[in-house]
Amino acid sequence: MKGHFSLSPGTFLALETGSKVVLASPNGATCCSYGKHAPFLLVGTLVNARAVAMALSRLLERNPDLSVTVIACGERWRIPSEDGPLRVAVEDYLGAGAIFSYLNYDKSPEARVCQGAFTEACNHLEELLWDCASGRELRERGFEGDVLHAARLNAYETVPFLQDGHLDSFSG
Repeated sequence: MKGHFSLSPGTFLALETGSKVVLASPNGATCCSYGKHAPFLLVGTLVNARAVAMALSRLLERNPDLSVTVIACGERWRIPSEDGPLRVAVEDYLGAGAIFSYLNYDKSPEARVCQGAFTEACNHLEELLWDCASGRELRERGFEGDVLHAARLNAYETVPFLQDGHLDSFSG
């Protein structure tokens, strides 16, 4: 049904397992476009951090010459600032740190700092996301539930995987 689904997680609650949905996400599409030549592109957040780390571990065990790059994608400003249309998004940074926290591999200093931020914040995710810039912006637009949903650590086992130009579930 056209127009029923959006980037709001609540629009998917009644979705039947195995259903396919196409969404317009300029930031997500840009990130996938930049990473389309990577051998594997997985999508992770706080809500699926452990599942993504497990998938990465399986990939690294089978392909020991691979390295992992985790990108905290950021968020688009509703009104671009002098720094441009993208901003650092606390929820993305903490999601990257959460993924790192479940990986038992050598990590760069940047990854270790990101993981440390998550470790320090993990007991306060709901409060931090509620009060961060994008959390405030979503709440002002009536999406309080989305903010609370995004703070649910490891709520899902699904790992989106870019394959043939679209995201599918990684079965690795």
